[in-house]
Amino acid sequence: MAKDVRPWTLQGLIDFECEVADGTPTPEAVRGEVVRAVRGLRGGEARRRGFLVWLAGVRTKDAGRRFIAALALVGSVLGIMAAMAGASAVVGMLDREKGGVPVSLFLAILVGGQWLLLVAAVVGWALRGKAAEGFSLLQTLLARAARRVAGDRKGVWWGRLMTEGGAARQVVLWRLARMAQAAGVAFNGGVMLGLGGLVMLRHVGFYWETTTEFAMHTVLEKVAGFLSIPWAAWWPGAVPDVAVIDATRWLPESELAPGPAAWWQFLLMVVLFWGLLPRAVLWVVSWRMEKLALARLDFQARSHRALWRDLAGSQRVETDDKPLDGVLVLDVGGTGLSEESLRAFLLRRLRVHPAAWHPVAVIDSGAESSAAEALANAPAGVVLVAEGWSLSPPRMSRLHARIREQGGAKVPVKFLVANVVGERGDRRPEAVTDEEKEVWEAFVDSLRDPEAEVFFYQELPVIGDDQEG
Repeated sequence: MAKDVRPWTLQGLIDFECEVADGTPTPEAVRGEVVRAVRGLRGGEARRRGFLVWLAGVRTKDAGRRFIAALALVGSVLGIMAAMAGASAVVGMLDREKGGVPVSLFLAILVGGQWLLLVAAVVGWALRGKAAEGFSLLQTLLARAARRVAGDRKGVWWGRLMTEGGAARQVVLWRLARMAQAAGVAFNGGVMLGLGGLVMLRHVGFYWETTTEFAMHTVLEKVAGFLSIPWAAWWPGAVPDVAVIDATRWLPESELAPGPAAWWQFLLMVVLFWGLLPRAVLWVVSWRMEKLALARLDFQARSHRALWRDLAGSQRVETDDKPLDGVLVLDVGGTGLSEESLRAFLLRRLRVHPAAWHPVAVIDSGAESSAAEALANAPAGVVLVAEGWSLSPPRMSRLHARIREQGGAKVPVKFLVANVVGERGDRRPEAVTDEEKEVWEAFVDSLRDPEAEVFFYQELPVIGDDQEG
């Protein structure tokens, strides 16, 4: 079953949030499937695979299917409306008295207007300071309409995805961005159909007018030359030359606008290359970014990490996997616990062999070279040993940031929390209280680090020494 799990989708993500919000219990058979599926994986990759297996085993909700169906309906209606708006805009530009379409207004409004909106969107995106974290007005309206059509009155999953932020929020945003670009494609298709319909069904001309003698002529000549770059080499007939521009200027004594084919062919190609194709490219980009966001899901919300602790808890028992060599153990705060007192727990529960054991946090000392050297000699990551009652979130956060700064984002960081009994020189670990567990779990969850986990010391059943390593 685990090998056949499909990748994450927006529908699956919505159903997952609904199941987590409802506190859906996990059958033991599903728990076993999760453990088998994530064996050999860690961090975000393990969570993505494990939660997929969990969802496949417990799914009862269909909120995702209903929302995706609603998005399809809203998108279809929007596309039809956009195509009709594009065609109507072209027909509305026809000056019936002059019998023609004003070229300058066509370019400025139907093509330039779209680019103005795109530039404004890019500027707004940049000003938000974080790519793909904010919703445009159109995306907000699309989401609201789809949720209404889907009958999502409570909006439990929506609130969870928006609050969690990160990749989960981006999945929704890029899906809505894709719908917006599809509407843009439909609009430009409608413009092309409207223009083609006018040319085929009516005798229409094309003109431009100005009160100046040369300014507009020069502007049109340069604009036409620039816009026709994509096709000028293989279709020169669709590029208005100086003669065509001269012949289509509207003068007070003119009766009807002239209708040279070069203008309508030029406008058709402009809409194709500078209107429809950019929107199609942005549609592909949005589709790709949605896939990347789904592949980056790290599930770092507190509810996700609590579920993961419940699912992966059964992994923290003796297995046939060989413990990893080379973990750096830091005694944060000076608990005084010896390597011998924690050796069995490290081997059997954390599945690591210590490479170095420091009574103080060398990475917190400010010595760049010492920190880098210590991490270089610890390929299996870092274990931070601390007492349950002594959590100092500011100090631990600085230490965690220091490890990430020196070792990178992929270094495993394991917090091993225990209380200490005995006198100096003979100190022994013991289990922490439930209240202390809650405090430490909340702190580690707040780091939102897929490679960080918290373990709590407990007495292990006695087994033969030959099974510890």
